[in-house]
Amino acid sequence: MMAHLPKTITLPHNSVLFSNSEHHHEIGNHENHSHVRQHRQSSRYSFYHHGHNHHRIRYENTYRMEPNNEHKLDLVQIRRVATSTIEAAILNYEYNPEQATKFIELLAEQIRSRMKQLHFPRYKIITQASVGQNKGQDLRIVSKCIWNSKWDRHITITKEIFNDFITVTIFFIYTE
Repeated sequence: MMAHLPKTITLPHNSVLFSNSEHHHEIGNHENHSHVRQHRQSSRYSFYHHGHNHHRIRYENTYRMEPNNEHKLDLVQIRRVATSTIEAAILNYEYNPEQATKFIELLAEQIRSRMKQLHFPRYKIITQASVGQNKGQDLRIVSKCIWNSKWDRHITITKEIFNDFITVTIFFIYTE
């Protein structure tokens, strides 16, 4: 014996579905059908996009566990782009403790933006940057990550200018 599956019903926007039995449905407003059970279909509506017909595209999961050959990381290209971005930023840079935080935040964001332009889909990009004065001190920067050593990568670039240093580490984490 075959089980009866419910029929899919598409309703107009902001309408109400009335049902008085398992197989009988009507669309209308509540005043005319006060004797039947009411089912309201929820809908998403934005006043900001009122009058515009924007459809959100939803993609099926690919369940891809590794990157395609054309989307694998090119560390040589990444290092070249990151190095040129750092060198352009520090061309006329002189360390100032009051402005160092803002400078390094902007540099980290600029590098992250340039890495995104290289288009490595499914990779999360994390940029960590440090700046300071080089006055003979020793500095160690350590990072620990849990990641897949087969696909996840990082590069570190250190530049010294006059008595200042900049260290940038960029992490690429493949997301499934």
